Amino acid sequence: MTKKQEVIAAARELFQTYGYKKVSMDEIAKKSGVTKKTIYTYFEDKDDLIRYFLLEEVKKMKEIVSKINKQNLPFDVKAHQIIYSLLEYRKQTKLLEFFNNESKGISFGIANEGSKLLYHTILSEIKKLLKKAIKDGDIRNCDTDITAFIVYKVYVALMFEYERPINKPELADHLIQFLKTGIFSYEE
Repeated sequence: MTKKQEVIAAARELFQTYGYKKVSMDEIAKKSGVTKKTIYTYFEDKDDLIRYFLLEEVKKMKEIVSKINKQNLPFDVKAHQIIYSLLEYRKQTKLLEFFNNESKGISFGIANEGSKLLYHTILSEIKKLLKKAIKDGDIRNCDTDITAFIVYKVYVALMFEYERPINKPELADHLIQFLKTGIFSYEE
């Protein structure tokens, strides 16, 4: 393992265990077995390390979506698998949860930057899916900006704010059913 990889592994473990705010560069250096000066040859500061992890998370989420998109599936099945897979991924990563919890109610540079990065990346991916689904005739024509925003906000709320235990397959089914038919019992 290279020194940079050791720094990344140590920082990931410390951030996932203690959160961003409680971890110092000294602790990262000690855990990775390098000097602080060595860390600064790879990363400008602690914010730069967080930026690295955020970009890594965005890349992994895009890979999940891309892998499912490559399958020849109807749109509703694809959407269900994407939602379910992202919920499963959420369970595996503590870094995003720590980052989200630590940035609530506070305004600091990396939190704002990270939130914007995740927001724009995910929103962009959702819009691409919606535009393709409209083009393929899988969904009605809609304002993809508004629809992507709604889907994103529902996903974020379920990911970070929903307080009851989540049955992911059931939740994904419910969300897809809601998107397909809505909640009204009458026809237009």
